[in-house]
Parts: sequence; structure tokens; C-alpha cells
Amino acid sequence: GCKDIDDALSARFVDPSELSEDSMAAAVSLARERKLVELGVHIADVTHFLKPNTPMDLEAAKRCTSVYLVDRRIDMLPKPLTEDICSLRSGVDRFAFSVLWRINLDTAEIVGEPDYFKSVIH
Repeated sequence: GCKDIDDALSARFVDPSELSEDSMAAAVSLARERKLVELGVHIADVTHFLKPNTPMDLEAAKRCTSVYLVDRRIDMLPKPLTEDICSLRSGVDRFAFSVLWRINLDTAEIVGEPDYFKSVIH
């Protein structure tokens, strides 16, 4: 299933009640001290619209990325996808891929494993 996200970047304190019984003792302790932060990055999911081995997929694979120049942009995908359908816009639901890290605020170390999932961003 998908999770609902409200922004392309997210940060919040982790509440101890959100942690499972199996969570690391260090994570629970940090959460109780408000020193455990969840950081998230959420990017547009173009794979929802771009199917494998289609001509558009093969062209996008050759380009690898969009290129930004001073006076123009060379997109990896056609404009309707990059400027509308897959473009993250405030208040508009979009399919995304997300990753969440839990970070120790004192040391900036990652606590546990990151969580990767499909999401819907608003």
C-alpha cells in the first residue's frame, strides 16, 4: 500500500508510542528524549506512467537525467510528464517513492534501517 505524504521533504520528531516492541532500545531512549528525528525524501514516481522497454523508457534510459542549462532544460521525459503529470505540486496528489531515515539528533547517525516505499504526496 501507499502512504500519504504532505511535502517533498519531511522532518519530524519520532514519538516513542510509534516504535514497536521490537525496536532497538537506543531508538526508544532517543525518542523519549526527543532526540530521534525522522527525515524523509519523496520523489515523483514516473514508473507509474513509464512502462519498461517502451520507446519512451528506452529514450529516458539513454538520457539518464534531465539537464539544466543557463537558458534551457533538456528533459529526460516528455513535457506532459515532467511539467504536469509527474511534477510535484502543492495540494495536488502525485504518486511518489519515499525514503525515511531515523536520525540521532546528537550524532547525526542513522538509527536502524531506512524505510523505502511507494507513497502519494499532496
